[in-house]
Amino acid sequence: MDSDSIVGSLVDGRYLVKKKLGQGGFGMVYLAADEKMMSRPVVLKALHEIGNEWSVKKFQQEMEALARVDHPSIVGIFDVGHLADGKPYIVMQYVDGCNLRSLITPEGMNFWRSANIIRQMGRALSSAHERGILHRDLKPENIMVQTLGDGEEQVKVIDFGIAKVRNSVVSATTAQGRAVGTIAYMSPEQLSAGPVSPASDVYCFAVIAYEMLTGRRPENPESAYQLLEMQRSGIRVNPVDLRPALPLGAQKILLKALSFDPKDRYQRAIDFADLLASVLVKDDEQTVLQTRPEKSTAIVEHQTAVHAPETAHVLFMDIVGYSKMLMDEQPACLEILQDIVGKTDDFRRAQQAKQLIRLPTGDGLALVFFGDPEAPVRCALDISRELKSCPNMGMRMGIHSGLVYRMADINTNMNVAGGGINIAQRVMDCGDAGHILISKRVADDLSQLRRWSDMLHDLGEAEVKHGFRVHLYNLYSDEFGNQEIPAKLLPAPKPFPIKRANMIRATVLGMALLVGIGLLILNRQLRPFRPIIPAGPAAAVPAREQSLAYWLTVQKMYKQKPLGEPIESTGDQLFGNGWKFRFNVQPDQNGALYLLNEGPAADNKNEYNVLFPNPVDNQGVAGLSANQRLEAGWYRFVEHTGVEKLWLIWSANQVPELDEVFRDAAKHEGVITNAAQVGIIQNYLKRYESQRPEVVSNKALKRTQLKGKGDIVVSVIELSHEAY
Repeated sequence: MDSDSIVGSLVDGRYLVKKKLGQGGFGMVYLAADEKMMSRPVVLKALHEIGNEWSVKKFQQEMEALARVDHPSIVGIFDVGHLADGKPYIVMQYVDGCNLRSLITPEGMNFWRSANIIRQMGRALSSAHERGILHRDLKPENIMVQTLGDGEEQVKVIDFGIAKVRNSVVSATTAQGRAVGTIAYMSPEQLSAGPVSPASDVYCFAVIAYEMLTGRRPENPESAYQLLEMQRSGIRVNPVDLRPALPLGAQKILLKALSFDPKDRYQRAIDFADLLASVLVKDDEQTVLQTRPEKSTAIVEHQTAVHAPETAHVLFMDIVGYSKMLMDEQPACLEILQDIVGKTDDFRRAQQAKQLIRLPTGDGLALVFFGDPEAPVRCALDISRELKSCPNMGMRMGIHSGLVYRMADINTNMNVAGGGINIAQRVMDCGDAGHILISKRVADDLSQLRRWSDMLHDLGEAEVKHGFRVHLYNLYSDEFGNQEIPAKLLPAPKPFPIKRANMIRATVLGMALLVGIGLLILNRQLRPFRPIIPAGPAAAVPAREQSLAYWLTVQKMYKQKPLGEPIESTGDQLFGNGWKFRFNVQPDQNGALYLLNEGPAADNKNEYNVLFPNPVDNQGVAGLSANQRLEAGWYRFVEHTGVEKLWLIWSANQVPELDEVFRDAAKHEGVITNAAQVGIIQNYLKRYESQRPEVVSNKALKRTQLKGKGDIVVSVIELSHEAY
């Protein structure tokens, strides 16, 4: 649905432009391959036009801003240059991840995950502010989240296109008093085109944090003027009213950061981020800082100094069945556990060397070791041996090594956050009483040592919280651990078919029928269970009901410039040349989404373009979780007019044949070029043509609800396109 002359070209003999990723206020963004660096994927951003002085200056200042800041949570710049037509371009780091918008759910994000993202954002912004850079366009779309492995996540702040650069080497423009940014996330001073400061970015940051934790923004106005008046009146809906589980301390921090007057907010993004993250993960010693009118010099110096993540070796443990114990039994069990842990050699050694952080978890403990990767393993073995004298107290343990951020000085019982501790908890959650489970990262290290290699037993991958998958090993011997496979990793029992139950009830009809049914049952039991995609609606088994909501985010365009703000639509409006849209979907149950565009090709045959999944959206995976909100796009209408057909295929499970077709299409700019695969798609769509789902458009909510029966639901969305 898009064509551009730069796609397929080799820029400056080095950057092979693969496809267009999107379009910003000043530039077009492309995915390219750096041919001089083993085809490393990069992002190439080129200016729209060079006739607008203000746009040219802002594009140059974006280059300057990215060149000034070197931080792991800010996208890196590799190169600059000019296209053949004289337009400047920037080559930036390609972030293989998703934007924050796709992670925000209607009920709000997980507190631990939010804390990790918020803390990294705070450090990135403070680093930029210290170098005289104000972002001024913070929003979830400009925050990328990349999975590094074992669930660890790295934040990247992107798009410094309208950043304000102090003491810029680029001369000032004649355009003064211009309000820039995305209205819904602007601070009051930005809306009124007033002076901005780091506190302005803090306000935008707080709007994002509010949305991450509650699922909605603090204000939803219809105009910039209305938003300014709402901001002046103060926050009307407190965060805890939208999410009662949110700590009151978090609400207090958010409301301070959202103050109308910049002087009443946090003046540093890192202060706001660290305090909020600390409350979300229940770090009381850090949280107390928010109640102090002024911080001591020592505290400020400490918070400024600790920016970088470091590798920790985490032992997470809890008492199985703790919540079912009587009130007076719980503290007694915790006291026994603390006594056993405190007597282990590795605990005392690490504590004396100030290489240990202890974290109470309510029903257990977490020990965060620094320096010695074997320390948590030896400690777990000692604890397991000692617990044999307490047969009534079941204990499960999980071990993982990964990146964490220290929250305070190591001599105090402070908190840490990051993938290192999150994954350790998820590893532990997979176990039963007596288990010592470890992640593959730890197992890879231990397997190189003879003293551990015989004790490692591969359990394979398991799905844990939030859809993450971790590779687990069971650590045991005759002296410690639990040799049984954890209950959560055992295969689920096969469902008892309704059809078979009906047959069994029919035995009352006679002995001959009973024998026939018995043979049928025996035959089915001997056949291995193989889930298949039905060729048509099942006659005897009630069809599975599935539903999802979808809508479009539409951006009107004129001469490649946006006309107003994006609007949400059910998709029934008339689209014009150059208009852009983003496809949004939110399923009511787990499943897999496949989205295709069908349109005429040059040979008058139908051409199929893959829209989702693709390498950019959702990491190229078709699978979606229940209530996950996905944004796919942007897509643009070109000169060809008529009706664009979007085929939506929703399946209860991922479909291997479609996955293969979509993967191959990604190698050809998203176009299905193989004739056999085109035939597969056409046959697939025809197969379900007679089973069209129920489609209900809600004009008020600007949502379309799709309901169907069966493992696979197929629907076509027609978008009318005229040249205006």
